[in-house]
Amino acid sequence: MARIVLICIFVMCGSLLYGIDSGEIGGFMSMTSFLKDFGYWDTKTDAYNIATPVQLAINLLMLVGSVLACFVAGPIGTRYGRRVGLLCCGLCGLVGPILQACSTHIGTMYVGRIISGAGIGFASNFVPVYQAEVSPTHLRGMLVGLYQAGINIGQFAGACIMEGTYTMSSDWAWRIPLITQMVFPVIVALLVFLLPETPRWLLSVDRREKAARSIRRLRGKKYAEGQIVEEIDNISQHLAAERAADETSSYWDIFKGTDLRRTHIACGLMLFQVWTGISFITTYGTYFYTTSGITDSFLVTVITQACQLAGILVMFPSVHYLGRRTMLLWGGAVQTISIFLVAIIGTALPNSVAAGRCLVAFCCLYGFAFSWAWGPVAWVVTSEISSNALRSKTQSVATTTNWMSTLIIQIILPYLINTSAADLGAKVGFIFGSTCLIGLIWAFIMVPETKGRSLEELDEMFANGVSIKDFPTYVCQGVQPDMAKTEVDVDQIEHVGEEKEAIVPHV
Repeated sequence: MARIVLICIFVMCGSLLYGIDSGEIGGFMSMTSFLKDFGYWDTKTDAYNIATPVQLAINLLMLVGSVLACFVAGPIGTRYGRRVGLLCCGLCGLVGPILQACSTHIGTMYVGRIISGAGIGFASNFVPVYQAEVSPTHLRGMLVGLYQAGINIGQFAGACIMEGTYTMSSDWAWRIPLITQMVFPVIVALLVFLLPETPRWLLSVDRREKAARSIRRLRGKKYAEGQIVEEIDNISQHLAAERAADETSSYWDIFKGTDLRRTHIACGLMLFQVWTGISFITTYGTYFYTTSGITDSFLVTVITQACQLAGILVMFPSVHYLGRRTMLLWGGAVQTISIFLVAIIGTALPNSVAAGRCLVAFCCLYGFAFSWAWGPVAWVVTSEISSNALRSKTQSVATTTNWMSTLIIQIILPYLINTSAADLGAKVGFIFGSTCLIGLIWAFIMVPETKGRSLEELDEMFANGVSIKDFPTYVCQGVQPDMAKTEVDVDQIEHVGEEKEAIVPHV
């Protein structure tokens, strides 16, 4: 098992692409040398600033690249396999930062942002899929969780790098962080050829012998031949069941009958995960701290990222012992209170030392709560709540909701906080505090506790219209005959999407 853990940790380098990029790009907006090269002198503040459209484009074009990569990731993964997808991730993740680091014109920076976004898009599709498809059942949840952990680790590393370079007076202050972004894609691009292809993909293209060799490489010499044959047979049966279910269902089915309730929950989780306002802290945090009069804004960013990393580490045992619903409610409550306090204190005592300290404290608490609950748990519940027959379609609609919500947030945020636009500053907290509160109320009304329930049990409970209140105590009677026609073994396919499925977790 140590071999599989090491492989999944190596593949996690792909998720570090998004983490380190988001940890650094926000700091550029507050870096004097970067603003000199791509910004303008603001007479209002007697300091360099960056135009709102430029600030918007730098962040938005990365998302455009990610979306474009997601469109082609399905065909690439289906036809060429997961390793080719990881190679695309590594190559785009290398070329993008090279173009940005060599930029002398904003146009080159824009192209680099699109290509970097493509690398992140490929990573969001192929990293968790590869990890899920090579992991044994009892380790799958933890190993797939490495994807989100990689994002938080990357954000923390990016913030630390920015803390070390932002005082430089030359343009190396922002070029060095971009150079560091090349390390992880090089690792992925060079070592991906040493990885075995996933047995599930090999079987999906009828390469049974190669699938057997892949399992031997993954499981080690001690794995018995009979176990290999049994695992191959199980995967083959599940693939057949998934294909049959996919052929007999359509996208309209996710909006019919009891599946409408499940689609509502999945899309609602993806919507409110973004509208809690995490981009305000992660992407524009450094800029917000600077405009709020906090002198050590880069150091504060490092501290807030460390708090988010601590949240993801605490999440692993919490999701097992506390349950999903409990974490979403408590995490949502902490986020709501924290972001409202940021708005109240920042508005009542602008630019004061005491207010600055309170802003930092509550932003750290907010970031911890998000990484502990709504960040990862929304993805967990979304993957559990969908019916087996419609899982890929529900997941597709939910992740599309997440992407569109992210694009909307990235478009409006610069106009809300930039000093040359609305310049709301801490008042933005009133907006996201309200959406946090709405999300908390919605979760209390709509999201059941799925902890300890198999997917078959969830199918029965939703089919019988079990209420939120009765979910914890409901005694399942067993899988109904009509369900059994399209159900497959949960433990074997948990968190494993179809080849064309785009898995897009966001922080």
